[in-house]
Amino acid sequence: MIYVVVALLVWGAQQTLAYDCSAHPWIDEAVQQWFRPSYEVARQSSKTIEESLQAIADIKWGNYSTGKTLVVLWYDASTSEYRLRFEELHKHNEAHKPVGMQRVLERAVRQHNADLVAALGKREMKFIFGTEDFPIVDPNMRLRVPSFQPCTTKGSVDVPVPDHSFELYSQASYTNHSWWEVRRLLLLKAALLPWSHRQRELFVRGDAGVGYRKTLLSILHEARVNGSDLSLFGVHVNAHSTGFYVSNRKHFTFLDNWCQYRYLLHPSGLTYSISLKYKLACGAVVLYFDHKYSEFYYPALKPGVHLLSFPEAPREQFLTDVAPRVKAAILRLEADHPTSPPPQALAAREFAASQLSDESLGCYWYSVLRAYAGLYFTESGAQVPQQVQLGDRNTTLNPTL
Repeated sequence: MIYVVVALLVWGAQQTLAYDCSAHPWIDEAVQQWFRPSYEVARQSSKTIEESLQAIADIKWGNYSTGKTLVVLWYDASTSEYRLRFEELHKHNEAHKPVGMQRVLERAVRQHNADLVAALGKREMKFIFGTEDFPIVDPNMRLRVPSFQPCTTKGSVDVPVPDHSFELYSQASYTNHSWWEVRRLLLLKAALLPWSHRQRELFVRGDAGVGYRKTLLSILHEARVNGSDLSLFGVHVNAHSTGFYVSNRKHFTFLDNWCQYRYLLHPSGLTYSISLKYKLACGAVVLYFDHKYSEFYYPALKPGVHLLSFPEAPREQFLTDVAPRVKAAILRLEADHPTSPPPQALAAREFAASQLSDESLGCYWYSVLRAYAGLYFTESGAQVPQQVQLGDRNTTLNPTL
């Protein structure tokens, strides 16, 4: 009987106590960074919230209406919970993308329902997310609210949120290709593979026809074919194109096989590249090439701590400047860590394990919704605060509206 009572008390506590987001201190800082441009633009806006949402809904690239979904976060008094309603405004470029993004959002709202009730005061809130590989809102539109997209750029008013690949990523070719299952596999393999047995190669796969890969994979292919890779980089190169959407299966290899390599290259794709989180989970040294497109978690990654960072340089500059830096870094790592993982590899794996968890994504969405509420529940642009508003778990944002 005592056991039953204790079990019920534990269950009840789980229903009322929200997950403690303090384990992810980078989230609020990142959200404030992403929202600063939209707060600045909103202060200059003469539009209403509804006019701003309609303007986002109407965005086109030429004759193409970008894929967008309207989300209504509404309070159900019958259950004392927030619920979500989704309305597709314009067809998404791939049907699975909004489904994957919605699953992450739905789980986040369930995880933080009580917190949202406190922060929003049971009020309804509307927002729009998209699935394009680019930001879509021009700051000159002077909107009161941003849209949510898979990536953003510096100064853009679009706010990045977790993309579809956390739930659905068929290009990985596993029977279950959610991040949660693939991450479990990669973390396990990273832990089981001794560093001394990992291959001393620079490894990369991807479509060589887009982004900086056009430059980098061309150089890597040439070096591999003519045998100059060892003198150029200090280790051999294993770089192949898998074509658009993995259309070339000849050189395809499952993500967990990436964990067999010590050094994983990460050049940009068309914009951002989904593959970064998988490389981190492998517990390898990630050589990241800086580019302007960022996913939501990028501010938490520190060069020299979680990865090694290099510039996207043109071919000649790469050969004369960047390649020697890559070689020096690799030779130093090889000398200092011949049999055990270097700190960057350990930090990368730990980040994927602890900071790209289901709980952390829930915390991120919760913080995003609080920041968005700081814009949504203002009567005019003139009332938008100077600082991004996150409030706290016990404070209702703009309670009089």
